[in-house]
Amino acid sequence: MPSETFYNLSEDKKDRIVESLKKTFAKKSIFEASVKEVVEDLNIARGSFYQYFEDLEDAYFMILDMETVDIHHLFKKILKENDYDLFKSLDIYARDLSVILFEEENYSIYRNRFLYWTCNLENKWQRYKSEKLNSMDTETFENNEIMHLVKAAVHDLIERNYIEGWSSEEFLDKFENYIDWLKGGIKWD
Repeated sequence: MPSETFYNLSEDKKDRIVESLKKTFAKKSIFEASVKEVVEDLNIARGSFYQYFEDLEDAYFMILDMETVDIHHLFKKILKENDYDLFKSLDIYARDLSVILFEEENYSIYRNRFLYWTCNLENKWQRYKSEKLNSMDTETFENNEIMHLVKAAVHDLIERNYIEGWSSEEFLDKFENYIDWLKGGIKWD
């Protein structure tokens, strides 16, 4: 998490840093980006960067937290709001994701997040999120295996979306196919 020093900066300086980081992580994955290019873009000393953030991943996680929707918590919220009706919730979730993932401002940030995410980043991200005072609940669901299946299917769709360059409509169409297969089973013709 950003340091107290970062939060004590003027709003203008914080905004400049956030915009620079957003620009960096929209252009490059966390593995391609560097502190060097961020500090050069901001015209600040490398030491200043480390006064604000523990490392580049810390800055990346702040941007993800600020600029993206946690899609797992979004699904849990939709599921609760719909009395745990899985298929009704998936229909709503598909429509929501077909908008969220295609918002022009953050499309590249989502793209780089889903194409370059690793188990190691996931573990660090979970630690980052758990450190936040307002961290989301960690409710578990009765049938955890179904949730893992849904998660795997959704992640596959999102990743394929960015690899294959789908439109929002194509994404929604493919998501709806997955929902139909979950409802009725897969029939090999």
